[in-house]
Amino acid sequence: MASNPSPLLPIKQLRTIVAIAEQASLARASQQLNLSQSSLSRQVAEAERHLGHRLFQRGWNGTEPTSAGAIVIAHARRMMTAIATAQKELQPPSARGADLGYHLSWFLLDAVDAVCTTGSASGAAARLGVSQPTISRTLAQANAAVGHALFTRSATGMEPTPSAAILCRLRDQLRHDADRIPEMLGTLTGEMTGRVSVGLLPFSEQDVIVEIFAQILRDHPHVRLQGVTGSYAALTDALRRGEIDFIIGPLRGTDTSTTLAELPLLDEHLTIVAHPGHALTQGPVSLKQLVDHSWIVGPHGTPTRQYFEAVLLEHGMTPPLQICEMVTFPLAERMVLESEAIGLLTYSARELRTLTTRLAVIRSDFPDAKRQIGVISLKRHAPSEPQALFLQKLTATLARSA
Repeated sequence: MASNPSPLLPIKQLRTIVAIAEQASLARASQQLNLSQSSLSRQVAEAERHLGHRLFQRGWNGTEPTSAGAIVIAHARRMMTAIATAQKELQPPSARGADLGYHLSWFLLDAVDAVCTTGSASGAAARLGVSQPTISRTLAQANAAVGHALFTRSATGMEPTPSAAILCRLRDQLRHDADRIPEMLGTLTGEMTGRVSVGLLPFSEQDVIVEIFAQILRDHPHVRLQGVTGSYAALTDALRRGEIDFIIGPLRGTDTSTTLAELPLLDEHLTIVAHPGHALTQGPVSLKQLVDHSWIVGPHGTPTRQYFEAVLLEHGMTPPLQICEMVTFPLAERMVLESEAIGLLTYSARELRTLTTRLAVIRSDFPDAKRQIGVISLKRHAPSEPQALFLQKLTATLARSA
C-alpha cells in the first residue's frame, strides 16, 4: 500500500533559507549557492506560503529573520549540518563530490529507504505508489549525488551498501527535524511576536534600553530585539528604509524633516566632565581656560557640537582643533576617564546625582543648556504590538529620570 508522505518543506528551500540567514543578503546567498536571486526569492516565497509565516524582513544588517524565521532557521541549520556530516562519511577526504544538499529531495531519500526496506526496486515502487522506472531513475540520481553505487545486485534482490545505510539514517534525522518545524511554529500562536529595532544616539540613559529589552525578553521570548549605534545620518537613513523601528537620543527639532516625527521624553543637561584629579576640577575656571584643552564632543552636525562651537564663536574664540568625536556614550565617558581631555556630555537629572562616582564635573562660566532626549520615528508609523509595548515601558521609565 502506498504511503502518504507528510507535507515537508522541500530540502532545497531549507538550503536556501540557511544560506540567506548566514549571508544576511539575497545577493550573497545567490552567489554562494550559484543560483539566481529570482530563484531564491521564489523558493523563500514558496516556503512562506507553505508554512503560513513570513520568514525574513529587512534589517540593519541586511536580510534578517522574523520570529517565525528564527525557528525555521534553527531547524534548517541542524538539517544542513546533518547533510554536510553525511557527505563527509559518503565521500573520501580527497574526493571532490557534488554538493549533496543540492541533489537531495525527500523523494530521493524515501526511495533509497524503500529499497533498503523491501530489497528491490519493484517493492520500493509498490511501497511509494510509483512506477519501477521512477525508482530506477531516482536511484541513478542518488548514485550520481554520492559518487558511487548505493546498492549491489544479488540473487535475492538489491543489497544496500554502507552508503545506503548512511542515507537512510540521514532521512530519519532530517524528517524528525522537518516534522518539528510546524510544531514549533505552532508555539507562536497567542504569543507576542515581531521586532523592536532601536538605533541609539549618545545620551546618558542608554542603559534604560537594556533594562526594557531584558523585561520584554523575559515576558515575550519570541520578540526579536535589536539595539544598534550609529550617526544621526546613518540611523535616519536606516529608519526611512525600514531597517530599524525607532531612534532614541537627542532630538533635532520637529521641523527638521517632513518624514520624521519626534517624541520628547526628558531633558538632559550639558555638563563638562574630566577624570577625577584633573587640574581643571580644583575650582571654577573660565571659558578661555577651557578652550585651550583637548575636548571630547559629539561629531559635526550633532546638537551638542553645534551648541559648543556657537558658544565659543559668540565669545570671539576659535573652536579647538583637538576634538575627539565619540558616537557612543560609554566610549565617550571611557575616553574622558583615560585621558587628559575634557568632555562635553549630556546627563539626566538622575545620572547627574550619581555622576561623581565615575567622573568629576568642571565648574565654569560655560552657559547652562539642556538637550531634549526622545524617540524619533517615521510620521504616520503605526507601531506593532511589541513596538507599542517598548514605547510604553520607555516612556514610563524615562519619566522617572526627569
